[in-house]
Amino acid sequence: MKVSTLISLLITSSALVSAVKTYSELDLALMACEGYFTVNMAVCQAGKKTNKDMDCYCNSDPGFGTLADCFVKGYSNDTSLIKSFAKSCNSTVDKFYTKYDSMKLKKFEMPKPMAQGMGGDGGKGGKGGKGGKGGKGGKGGGGKGDQAAVELSKVPLALDYSKFTPYREAYEMTYNNYNLGLTHGAALIGYWGIVIVIATVSNFFTKLFPSALSGTIPTLYRKYITMPATFHKKKTNSYHFGPIAGLIPARLESFYVFAFVFLAALLAGIDIKHVENNPLNPIRQVEMGHLVADRTGIMACFLVPLLFLFGGRNNFLQWITGWKFGTCIMYHRWISRVAAILIMVHGISFSASDLAAGRYSTRMSQAFMQWGVVACICAGFTIVQSLLFFRRKCYEVFLVIHILLAVFFSIGAWYHLTDQGYAEFMYAAVAVWAFDKFIRLCRLASFGVQKAEITLLANETLKIIVPKPSYWKSIPGGHSFVTFLLPSCFWQQHPFTFTTSHESEGKIVFYTKVKNGITKKLYKKLSKCNGLTTTVNVMIEGPYGKPSDGRRAKNVVYVAGGNGIPGIYSECLDVAQNSSSSQSIKLIWVIRHWKSLSWFIDELKKLENTKVQTTIYVTRPDITEGVEHILKGRSEKEKEKSEAEKSSDVSVVSYPASTMSSLRQELSHVTFVEGRPSMDAHVEEEIKQANGSLAFVTCGHPVMVDDLRYAVTHHLQDTTHRVDFYEQLQTWS
Repeated sequence: MKVSTLISLLITSSALVSAVKTYSELDLALMACEGYFTVNMAVCQAGKKTNKDMDCYCNSDPGFGTLADCFVKGYSNDTSLIKSFAKSCNSTVDKFYTKYDSMKLKKFEMPKPMAQGMGGDGGKGGKGGKGGKGGKGGKGGGGKGDQAAVELSKVPLALDYSKFTPYREAYEMTYNNYNLGLTHGAALIGYWGIVIVIATVSNFFTKLFPSALSGTIPTLYRKYITMPATFHKKKTNSYHFGPIAGLIPARLESFYVFAFVFLAALLAGIDIKHVENNPLNPIRQVEMGHLVADRTGIMACFLVPLLFLFGGRNNFLQWITGWKFGTCIMYHRWISRVAAILIMVHGISFSASDLAAGRYSTRMSQAFMQWGVVACICAGFTIVQSLLFFRRKCYEVFLVIHILLAVFFSIGAWYHLTDQGYAEFMYAAVAVWAFDKFIRLCRLASFGVQKAEITLLANETLKIIVPKPSYWKSIPGGHSFVTFLLPSCFWQQHPFTFTTSHESEGKIVFYTKVKNGITKKLYKKLSKCNGLTTTVNVMIEGPYGKPSDGRRAKNVVYVAGGNGIPGIYSECLDVAQNSSSSQSIKLIWVIRHWKSLSWFIDELKKLENTKVQTTIYVTRPDITEGVEHILKGRSEKEKEKSEAEKSSDVSVVSYPASTMSSLRQELSHVTFVEGRPSMDAHVEEEIKQANGSLAFVTCGHPVMVDDLRYAVTHHLQDTTHRVDFYEQLQTWS
């Protein structure tokens, strides 16, 4: 599987390269020679780039003799070049030299100078862009001249090749630059192919041979490379650089991203240089702008299908590498940023080149250029619009704008590239995108429209219960995308972690914290409903995700914070129901207020007859607001007694006594601790107690997750047993 992944990516790159025009050594030499001697007098009808009149050059005396002389004198008798030419003429090298020697002695004559403006492929006026649409000569305009007026020589031309070097270098630099754009773009695809293979090998090796990765070297590798945040603690918690906020991935992921950005920058600029006395583009700004624009534009083409692949939910890369969707999205963002920068450099460089050549207005009147501007603007706006500030400010609005920008970028790029012969890249990108959308629509259609029961609990959490089809299998720790069929948000999809219903196996249960956006709208709607409950038609796409590999460890510690409990709970319960007798399973849940227990108390009760050792930390035990939610469902007498105690001078730290006493009786299998846990102390203690491999699995507030990761990394060498850390927090925004 891992080898086939790299092979498939390389085949894809090769297919894309082979689908567009490349220039061989013979092509470059043909263009350079033709450009040189047609400045004086043409010997064959000049074609566009490599569409040469090969019959003339192979069989006519003027064509063959003049070109052969160019190969011998201008290219220092390059045997590989001559062999390629002879092969294209269905001849041999010996026959080439025999024919050339017989002609050289008696049929050469010095040419007459051609009239001004009769340049061949570019002439002395400049390349004139792709297709020579810059005009006939003049300030860098060049073009092909009026080919219909060219008089063809009837004899081979004996030319002075002492001035040929600028022609050879100019054509090689200009047209080989297209080749380099393709090979360097393919190299970027190959880079990600290598990254994917490394991740796939690591994923399968870890699953098949976990005990083989517990030695000193693997531990040091995980301690300093794969497990920690790039800098100190922060990974899921954002960094702030002045007004700009951002997320920095884990250390190994950061290395992959940095290497990719460095490689892209290197390949975009390497082997581009100025050619003195350039006959194609005499103006240096025209020349350099054209070279940079061509290179960056072609390289960007390769990244577009790749960024669509990494951004898809139905992504085979997640299956083989073990990456979470959040990891793929992180790579998607960085590939998109590099692609967008390359596209903008492409557009700016071409604009500078055309302005210097005096053909900007003419070029911008062409439809393919106008569509290119559309694509370039969309790419630029995507970078700004995708900043963390906008994603977190209003994710739903961000997503709609993001999709619209992607659509208009694709349309603009499609029309722009079709005229340039690079449309195959957009075919690949649209195919990847369409496949993902098709699978998602199929998932939605197969699930159908279901009536969800939504309840507001503890004034902070929404409980969503949805009937599920019989074929729909829950994934412990998995998530789904929920569409609420309401007029204000029917077009939105919201990712929620689920757990199975304790009441019925035929239902899916989501718990989500009331924030902004759709949860705030539902909160307002429920606040007006009797019993704080209503029903809403929904559609569900999923399930996605997978349980962590922490279940393989002999000792598993699940750590959840706040509303991160549903996925952690479902995975913990699944492990407890299927584990061996010797496996130790612990669940730690950190909540702010006692009232949070009310919306998850039934699930906690279900742990009573399992081997799960449950500890709940209440970080603000002194806040009595919402305690009445814990009493829901008890007798009126108990409620009245608790309310009376709450209003008396009972210490708030242990409020209300009867309520807490009743709660502890109901959850006698749970240990309650008032205060904030020390992740470092917990990890240190668990490592001391572990009698075998140990895994920490977590989901919750980013600060808590980062603290736990840091603690595990710090204590990784405190034991000879293998210790792992699994982050189940999905970073959607």
